[in-house]
Amino acid sequence: MLAQFITNGLISGGAYSLIAIGYTMIYGIGKLINFAHGELYMGGAYCFYLFYIVLGWDIYSSTLLAVIAGGVLGMGLERVAYRPFKGSSRLVPLITTIGASTFLRAAVTLLFDLNTKSLLKNASFQEPFSILGINITPVQGLTIVVSLGLMSLLTVVLKKTRVGKAIRATAEDRASASYVGIDTDRITSITFAIGGLMAAVAGILVGYDQNISPNMGILAGFKGFTAAVLGGIGSIPGAALGGICIGLAENLGAAYISSAYKDSISFAMLVLVLLYKPRGILGEKQ
Repeated sequence: MLAQFITNGLISGGAYSLIAIGYTMIYGIGKLINFAHGELYMGGAYCFYLFYIVLGWDIYSSTLLAVIAGGVLGMGLERVAYRPFKGSSRLVPLITTIGASTFLRAAVTLLFDLNTKSLLKNASFQEPFSILGINITPVQGLTIVVSLGLMSLLTVVLKKTRVGKAIRATAEDRASASYVGIDTDRITSITFAIGGLMAAVAGILVGYDQNISPNMGILAGFKGFTAAVLGGIGSIPGAALGGICIGLAENLGAAYISSAYKDSISFAMLVLVLLYKPRGILGEKQ
């Protein structure tokens, strides 16, 4: 049974890691905690619902367009809620992202109502199969594979491509990056788009497994934020590690303590990290 709980934790942790990476990248590039990031996760799931269920498109084009929509939504959020206020106190864009979060939830509720929606057309995606005594569904297996694949791809992009190097330079020293010719506004917009893409992927994968609702981004966004803080806000490997830690802690806690405390574990971990190790596991000392 322990192996099953660990596997469940890795599945949940993979999704949390994708959300946490968006949080930590946006913080690194703009020193902003984007409290509308959970709504990018929710928005990606609802875009997939629109294309796949409502319009009846095939699963591949629906997934691709929903992920792209998540990136576009992230860029739009940067233009509306961050860029006009980037010279202001850090509190101002923080408040605007909270307002954007409320607006996006209200807009989705208006368009699709508050009832939960299913993304399933083919129930075989949720039929479990057994590997070494561990039960897992195809979509859960896909969540692990896609999460690891995207995190690996992002690492390569950041280390090997010009855009990735520009993102790292802007996060390190925005003024100096601007002096050497990097368009820091464009790089910030790209970073928001990458965060939106990854959040949308997580929303689609989790939504396919658990159904979707306009409020799904609230708790998931909080857990992604907790994972980013736990790993070390600003550290991408830390965000990935933090997501896995949160997923494992939740599932093991639900198994050996009580399932009623599953969500409370994330709150407790955030408080403990902020009290005793505020820079996180891999965060740099500042």
